[in-house]
Amino acid sequence: MNAEDIRRRHAAVIKPGYGTVTPDELGFIQRLIERHRPESFVEIGMASGISTGFIASFMDENGGRRLVSLDHDDTFFGDTSKPNGFLVPELYAGTRVALELVKFKTAPDIQDIAGNFDMAFVDANHQHPWPAIDMMCLYPRMTGPRIMIHHDLRLFMLQDKVLGIGPKYLFDQFPESHRERSTANDGNIFAVDLNIARDRFEALLTDLLKLPWSLRTPLTPAYVAKIENVIKRDFSPELLSHFRRCCKIYAPV
Repeated sequence: MNAEDIRRRHAAVIKPGYGTVTPDELGFIQRLIERHRPESFVEIGMASGISTGFIASFMDENGGRRLVSLDHDDTFFGDTSKPNGFLVPELYAGTRVALELVKFKTAPDIQDIAGNFDMAFVDANHQHPWPAIDMMCLYPRMTGPRIMIHHDLRLFMLQDKVLGIGPKYLFDQFPESHRERSTANDGNIFAVDLNIARDRFEALLTDLLKLPWSLRTPLTPAYVAKIENVIKRDFSPELLSHFRRCCKIYAPV
């Protein structure tokens, strides 16, 4: 699929308020898939399914086999009369890539999904610390190239009340050697290389979690418990203690 094909197919499905990736951002994702040739891919934040459908197409062209897309509910925010993922069949009609569209799940639920993943795309809740939490939950399940793409790096610049600061914080904490920012859409999309030793990754998370949180709504004890279970299972007691301290500071329940 060339750039004109992407632009044309994108224009055929996009509508105002859909808030999805742009054609040039899709080109960035395509080039990463061409470079790393993932067999398995996980997406956090399905929404309309535009990015899902394109990712499936890119994987099909590059030997991919499996794409899992998670979303926290089953209704598309841009048109609540439609289910999440409703555009996937319009954008990908192939059979080579096995699609799993999973509703009512977020990154801490990844333990319920079988298998590991070579690449990921995180485009869900951009409030801090959610991009960091998504990355933390997926880190133990990433294999092979271990490339994770994040969207909306510039979202905070468009907001009078800055809530979508999560991608910016995450990008800034990564060493330059392990991050790649695209020029697409004025630099709104980037990728990080998760081939980082666990102790160094925990140090990065420790700094990220201490940066001021930008939550729109309070956390529930049940959701905090889900995150704590991830940390207990895959990370150190020190990180768990730090997360609990940050919750008391920024999101007391």
